[in-house]
Amino acid sequence: MQKILIIALAFLSIYSCSSSDDDITDVVIMQPIIENKINLTANYNSSAEMVSLSWTLTGDMNYTYYKIVRSDSPNGQQTELGTYNPTQFSAMSNVPFSPYLEYQIIGFKANGEQVKSNVVKIERPEIKLLNLKVFDAQFDKNAGRLYLLDTDGKIAIYDVNSGVVTHQINTNAVLGYSDLGTYNGSTELYVARKDGWVDIYDSNNLTLKDQVNFGMPLVSTVYYNDKLYGSVADYDKVKCIDRGTKTLVSQSYSEYTGRMRKSVGTSVKLYTITQNMTPIDMDLYTFDLNGNYVSHQDDTYHGDHPLNYRIFETFPDGRVITSSTGSVYNSQMVYQNDLPSGNAKLTSFDFDNNSIIAGNMAKTIDFYNINTYTKTQTINTKRFPYKVFNYNNKVICISSVNQLNVQDYDYSNVIPENVMIEIFDK
Repeated sequence: MQKILIIALAFLSIYSCSSSDDDITDVVIMQPIIENKINLTANYNSSAEMVSLSWTLTGDMNYTYYKIVRSDSPNGQQTELGTYNPTQFSAMSNVPFSPYLEYQIIGFKANGEQVKSNVVKIERPEIKLLNLKVFDAQFDKNAGRLYLLDTDGKIAIYDVNSGVVTHQINTNAVLGYSDLGTYNGSTELYVARKDGWVDIYDSNNLTLKDQVNFGMPLVSTVYYNDKLYGSVADYDKVKCIDRGTKTLVSQSYSEYTGRMRKSVGTSVKLYTITQNMTPIDMDLYTFDLNGNYVSHQDDTYHGDHPLNYRIFETFPDGRVITSSTGSVYNSQMVYQNDLPSGNAKLTSFDFDNNSIIAGNMAKTIDFYNINTYTKTQTINTKRFPYKVFNYNNKVICISSVNQLNVQDYDYSNVIPENVMIEIFDK
């Protein structure tokens, strides 16, 4: 009994010591630090060319506003798309026609802190842009080559069969409108320059073969039968110079000139439309087949009907078509009618045996009967047709990435910022 009592007293003594206030340890529970993050997700709608962006927050959610930014290359320069209030967590944005895009959200706090979200990517490798501001193009239908002239002085060859740019040069010159021709059995590209020269390039590789000096600020050149013809933008002569000897063959009297288009039959007819002046004028210069000047004829309208030097072709039979309305004139520059295109803005014309092939800013290529002018067919395009070319049973289309403000009477710089090549079966 005594043993039991001793043990009990010892137990109480131990319990009493362990319960002393001096030995109590306070346990502090540390709350985990949650990092300030913005989590961005994207849903891309290819048919609408829109992206839906939405974002969620972690950490301190006290933002004063958000910005959406976009770049078109990995870690590239960012463009601000808009600002959004702190209670908004989604936005819609147009998606530019580009093979690669990055989107990011940036949150701004009152203390100046910026929190950047993750980057979301939209990748479309099927889009192949040429990074050229094309104002003029020639097409060699025998070789399947496009010759693209850029406002910055670049010239490129695009092979439509392989789908690649095979050659590109920088001329360091202000270029005018060009032409293709055959001299001594070889195809050459003739390019007018504002400093008065015509550069002559090998059509295979853009090797500079020769240069011809016209002595006036050229806007356009055309070639026929070993002769080069040159014109300026508004009022001056049209000159004919021999390709081989580089000597002057003949020249017109000073009249309104402009960009030229040729029609060849029993004589060389050069139709011109003036630039950068009102009223716009169309003129006809006639030379014989050896390059001797014959006559000049002015139109009788002086801008009464649509004229546009950028949108300007001659039919195989000598008729002229111009302007976004598809205005047709006969070989004596007498106005006939417009194509039945409604409110569409036409941008370019070419021909096959049966049809006028017309590019349309409504993202279509339209076919019109070459004689009755009625519409017969429409092809839908991905982007905005800027130049069209007939190629056997296909249509080659140089498309502007962005829609252009094409007008009936246009003497402004309506030039694509970038282009791509589209090819369609008829």
